[in-house]
Amino acid sequence: MQILISHISDEALIALLLKDFIESTFLGQAEVLLSSNSGDSGVGDKWLVGLDGALTSADLLLVLCSPKSIRQPWIHFEFGCAWTKSLPISCLCHSGLNKIGLPSHLRTFEVLEVDDDNFMEQLFEDLKKRFGI
Repeated sequence: MQILISHISDEALIALLLKDFIESTFLGQAEVLLSSNSGDSGVGDKWLVGLDGALTSADLLLVLCSPKSIRQPWIHFEFGCAWTKSLPISCLCHSGLNKIGLPSHLRTFEVLEVDDDNFMEQLFEDLKKRFGI
């Protein structure tokens, strides 16, 4: 299974920790790609081609959602690209954001809250079920 994590550059460490957790938990059964854009670099053809390739090969998009990230256009851009490709999407709320605080278009998909005591178990079970592991 291949998973793309959509996140803002300020939250790259969170995305990296999540990537490490998923890849170490599923031991070779999952490849996790990270997507970020600092907002101050230009959007060039290479970046868009890379994003398109990652979205095309991914089996799932995980969107890291925080009060800051949901105000950034790239999160919504990547979400929209995944939606048009009929890619399954899960939103992972953190830093005090919960499902109710998500924009309505993100709220309609699978939502897990990192602050939930059972978050890691829920994520593991969701991925296991989603990919038939």
